[in-house]
Amino acid sequence: MLDPVPGNDGVRNIRQEQARTRRDGATGIAASREPAITRGNGEIDLYDGIWPTNFHKGLPHDRFGRPDPVAFGALQAGLSRSDAPAGLYATFNVALGPLGEAGANVAAERAGAAQGFEPVTRFHTVLADGRALSVRNWESPLAGHAYDLEGPDAGDVGMAPAPTLIGGELIAEMGEVYALALLRDTPFERWADTGTPVTVDGHTFGTVGDILGELGRLDFLDPDGKPGAGDGTGALGPGETRRRAARWDGRSGPTARTVFRGSSPGAMAGPYLSQFLLIGSGGDGGRTAATDAKDVRYLCPVAAPGGGGPAGAAGGYIAYGAQRIDQRISTALPGLDHMTDWTLWLDVQNGAGVAGSDTFEKGGMPRFVGTPRDLATYVHFDQLYQAYLNACLLLLAYDVPFDFGLPSGKGHLTRGSFATFGGPHVLALLTEVSSRALKAVRRQKFQHHLRGRPEQLAAMLTLAANAPGALGAARADTVAALDALRTHAPNLMAMIARRNARQNAARADRSRGIFPATTGAGAGFAPAEDANYLLPMAFPEGSPMHPAYGAGHAAVAGACVTVLKAFFELSPNEVTRPGLSQTLPAARAVDDQWWRMATLAERLRLRNVYVPPADPWAAALDPSGEWLPRDLTVEGELNKLAANVSIGRNMAGVHFYTDYFESLRMGERIAVGILQEQMTTYPDPCSMRVPSFDGDRLLISTTGRGDAALDVIGGDAGEWWGRHLAQGAFV
Repeated sequence: MLDPVPGNDGVRNIRQEQARTRRDGATGIAASREPAITRGNGEIDLYDGIWPTNFHKGLPHDRFGRPDPVAFGALQAGLSRSDAPAGLYATFNVALGPLGEAGANVAAERAGAAQGFEPVTRFHTVLADGRALSVRNWESPLAGHAYDLEGPDAGDVGMAPAPTLIGGELIAEMGEVYALALLRDTPFERWADTGTPVTVDGHTFGTVGDILGELGRLDFLDPDGKPGAGDGTGALGPGETRRRAARWDGRSGPTARTVFRGSSPGAMAGPYLSQFLLIGSGGDGGRTAATDAKDVRYLCPVAAPGGGGPAGAAGGYIAYGAQRIDQRISTALPGLDHMTDWTLWLDVQNGAGVAGSDTFEKGGMPRFVGTPRDLATYVHFDQLYQAYLNACLLLLAYDVPFDFGLPSGKGHLTRGSFATFGGPHVLALLTEVSSRALKAVRRQKFQHHLRGRPEQLAAMLTLAANAPGALGAARADTVAALDALRTHAPNLMAMIARRNARQNAARADRSRGIFPATTGAGAGFAPAEDANYLLPMAFPEGSPMHPAYGAGHAAVAGACVTVLKAFFELSPNEVTRPGLSQTLPAARAVDDQWWRMATLAERLRLRNVYVPPADPWAAALDPSGEWLPRDLTVEGELNKLAANVSIGRNMAGVHFYTDYFESLRMGERIAVGILQEQMTTYPDPCSMRVPSFDGDRLLISTTGRGDAALDVIGGDAGEWWGRHLAQGAFV
């Protein structure tokens, strides 16, 4: 009879005892990691009463966008749970929105009254889908207090302090989101030509080269500039230095080949968009859907909706069991931006629930992502792990083997991978690490940094230009930041003011049907037309109702891409003679052949690198005339995917570059921690090789006896865990 060893026989339940030992071992690994000490940048205590760089969206604000100070204090207390000890329900009774609006919370913690939304928004009390306008509430503000039973606790990972008003980094980040707002409708594939005109809603604001030139003169982005540190010392800290260098290819400053790209190996190579955001399953590696009709790995319906459309990589359809996923998206209307009017901005800052009033292109089929606005639309509506689920399905469809350090799969003669080390395992793990990353990043957002969104800082710069006295204690530093932008990038700032003026004129034209329209009524304050530096937003509601730092999309990207890099074999090598034991000894040398990264030609067997079609409504992708599959690696395209999705949020105007850079790396550590602890559960020796976002070679391994090790080949694991916490004098 079957009698598993070890088992439970009622006399001595050995299996249960060993299960507890291994669970305790995973707990010991988690407890052995040095917990992160996270510190904010100090600005929440520096600009009391104004808080120009802190998040307070949803609180009542006065006509200058300054938050109710009593409510802001209550927000801080509620986020800290100082009024709700463990075991007691946290009521989170914080003033929310204007008095008298549906969904508002009056609360006692309110110094003054914000009486209703202004006429710009109140003119339309019903959204396009029939919902009544109401106040938005904060998204999972206390999730960072929850605990986890697997992987690093949310309190054990951290991020460096966010950039400050003084120093050059935040000024550069603001310049970047202004530039991206202007570039929203310029196709990615035309960025390489610096002479490409930047046209929005029929008006040309200059060329791609003009905008890059403006950015390149900002001290932080100029290799020869003197940006100054955020701590006022003049010398950049390690975090600032890393983030500055990550934007360049060598020391050339922002170029059409490097600007707004990712910070990891391969992210600056090839076309801007990752192949994993574009291609479909199968049919491009010497095989076709027709010749392999019986091969489930290439199961992908040939015909597109309405007929026509090729199968395979260029068709953009991903096999999802007997169904398919279309890489095309419904696209937002080009040329339409939001929150360019002060009164409308103030309504949204007060929590006006205008989400769902997006305007989409009419009369066209969904199309491939091709512009920053398209990518912003993708990350507006995606499920956070969606892009990585699709990438995993593509890797499975192209028959990319699992890591040869695992005890089953192609490297093993008799044991295939499924429940463990197979498709169900890795697909489930993507959602698992996502949930952990979201809780950890919420703790950074709400409980540590409370960093304001770009839309808020843009409003403070607008105040600095029009009513600097309203900035109180923050006046000098905010005016200095504005002066730096207007001195080094004067044309960029003039373009933004001109863009806002044109958008506001369009809103005032009722025949355009833009929601919500401008009524002519104001909030009691209106900036001069040539000094309106509000950030044109891709989303009607602007940012989500949670702080900027860290970024949820980026933390999830870091966690999910790390899982994909750990599970799939990224080297071009093969195990030619499958065996009955572990097939690959742990690769512990820097120059080991198993650390060389496979190209798209070697692992996916692609014949072409693909770009969005020149005709945006075409049924298939275009082959790139410049790049070949041997030029790009699978690792690089996964890193690029993480960057595309994360920086796509910057293109919408809701995040800064730092939010992407630091959150990505925190997500990576969460995934590595979970993978390491899972190693304690496996009864066989096995290992996973993970090339990190910083180019480290991480090795996660076990002997099968309940142990689990993390090695950084050629480096130190302790240094790797804490590398991104410190930033100069803040620590």
